[in-house]
Amino acid sequence: MAMPWIDNIKKPNRLSVYSGSLEGVWSALFREALQSFNALSRTHVLGVTMTQSKDAPTDSGGANVGVQAGNGQISSTYAKEEKAEFFDGRRMHGRTFLFLRDGKIEKAFIFLPSQPQINTPWGVRGVGTNILKLIAVHELVHACGLTNAEHSKDDLFQANPTVDPGTTPAKDRVLIRMGNRDIWMPPLILSGSTVRHIQQLWN
Repeated sequence: MAMPWIDNIKKPNRLSVYSGSLEGVWSALFREALQSFNALSRTHVLGVTMTQSKDAPTDSGGANVGVQAGNGQISSTYAKEEKAEFFDGRRMHGRTFLFLRDGKIEKAFIFLPSQPQINTPWGVRGVGTNILKLIAVHELVHACGLTNAEHSKDDLFQANPTVDPGTTPAKDRVLIRMGNRDIWMPPLILSGSTVRHIQQLWN
């Protein structure tokens, strides 16, 4: 079930995001993912924007959302509560921990796969930037307050993306079904159900 943020964060309609620990391709790509999310937010009037923060999340302040890459055991702690699990950084998925008090979110921690891979006719290789960006924006949607229960089948918030490997990583793309049509991303698409879920939390 979708969950709202606490009122003093919800009212400014803005989430601050710290990604200072990201390295390599994720460092630059995550900035692009933030821009893509904000563009989708403007188009669909989602009611929330994401801004970069220089301060890591802490119990007493810092960013609302922390982001890092992971592989293996991952964990986050907030207000003496710890969430931990095994995370396969080779799969095409992320993980977002939401920390709540009285049913409202106070902090979120996103884990991105450190080296997601795909099977292609030419062998196993790392996925291209189109897929990486989709994974990151998907997790930003979770950070808005959406859970796995809100996963959809016809936009970037699908649970198990169908990836069509290109002849090069730059040509990788994701298949979605809209009605009776096959649609390919990029460009990134949000469907009506995902839009409504976010709007209900933020507008």
